[in-house]
Amino acid sequence: MADLPTTGIDISEFNGDVDIAGLKGQIDFVIIRCGYGSNYRNQDDTQYEANVRKCEAAGIPYGVYLYSYAKTTAMAESEIAHTLRLLEGKNPLYGVWYDVEDSSLPTGAQLIDNCVTYCSGMERAGYYCGIYSNLNWFNTRLNSPRLDPYDKWVAQWNDTLDYNKPFGMWQFTNNAVLNGRIFDMDRAYKDYPAIITEMEGTDMTREEVAALARQEAQKVYAENETKYKTIDSVPGWARSAVRQVYDELNLPGTAGGGEKIDASATYVRSLFVIAKVLDKINGELETSPETAPEQEGTVSESAEVPAAEEPAK
Repeated sequence: MADLPTTGIDISEFNGDVDIAGLKGQIDFVIIRCGYGSNYRNQDDTQYEANVRKCEAAGIPYGVYLYSYAKTTAMAESEIAHTLRLLEGKNPLYGVWYDVEDSSLPTGAQLIDNCVTYCSGMERAGYYCGIYSNLNWFNTRLNSPRLDPYDKWVAQWNDTLDYNKPFGMWQFTNNAVLNGRIFDMDRAYKDYPAIITEMEGTDMTREEVAALARQEAQKVYAENETKYKTIDSVPGWARSAVRQVYDELNLPGTAGGGEKIDASATYVRSLFVIAKVLDKINGELETSPETAPEQEGTVSESAEVPAAEEPAK
């Protein structure tokens, strides 16, 4: 059983010639782009085969992803064929991922149809398959219950991930520096090598694979519900706000010096907003006619949480 989360990078030909062996000890896995679009050899990633060989030589497990341009289910079928051709003889222990983010992709039911077509096709071929996209797309264009059976790899370049459905991987930065080079970096919250090895050793059905994925996802959700055990473990941008709310409202959990809160990321962000509301209320009380001379105008503060960047590949 891997110590979760594991940490990895995702790479393509745009990263050039990567010294994967030189990253051993700094990363646990690599997700490699195999290609993009329909099944044409000139749309294979030029570094794919070399990157796979480097991972195998270094003993670092890898997964693959295909960048989609599918506008129809027929094109999604061609993208399945493209991926399967490039997977021949390969063993992607971190799964196969469908990269759905290009601005040319369709909207509505057609996009969902394409995702279901690709993922179900890869599963029929015996591969563990999920969907990659950014947080905004998952919350809007990809927010369909038809995609709930499939794993999610969510990109949000931030110190917290704000996706409220089950997920397996998080791309948390596009600016990690390893050995002097910049990479996208990811965290995996499932033991993919164990899951996929078990799949290979049995005749699991799609429903059984989906049930296992849901079980793992629920475990991750339960862990994230108590992600921040104490106020001191809260991200720096929200820590003073959380402390203010607990002190002003006399909330339980801060006694004994431990400042235990057992809070999720959503809870912490809610406290950040409440702190802003308290500031506004306190300000109005200080300038009310009963407590201070009349003044014209009020000072308002924004209750916005720092925005996360959305990725582009």
